Amino acid sequence: MRKFTFRLESLLKIYINREENVKREIVIWTEKLKKTRNSLLTLTEMHIKALRGLVESQKGKISVHQLISNHDFCLVLKNNIEQKQKEVVELENILENKKNELLELHKQRKILEKLKERQLTNYVAEELKTIQNELDEIAGNSFISQ
Repeated sequence: MRKFTFRLESLLKIYINREENVKREIVIWTEKLKKTRNSLLTLTEMHIKALRGLVESQKGKISVHQLISNHDFCLVLKNNIEQKQKEVVELENILENKKNELLELHKQRKILEKLKERQLTNYVAEELKTIQNELDEIAGNSFISQ
């Protein structure tokens, strides 16, 4: 009885390896996205506090220099928030692409696994047929010799 070999086994291993690598990348990009969102939230909170402080300071006496400084700080925070928002969108796009890549690799791996299973089933059926033919031949020979 010969041993079953799947001719595309190396390709299947490559897909499994690539799938695992993409899963690791997704974890990394998800963590980066989480950190960036937290940073965006912190900047937004700082911006809100700065705006409230600016409004509060306008109620009382404040120097023009202090007012300009607070306004400039709010503008810097706003620019940083816009930059972080762009970064979040970019990270979300990268993450979405990685998920699509993972989905495609998963589909390809499943196709190869089904093909392997089908070939194994055919191999087993062929081997059983060969064994049955050999048994029939042995039975026929023993019947003829009697």
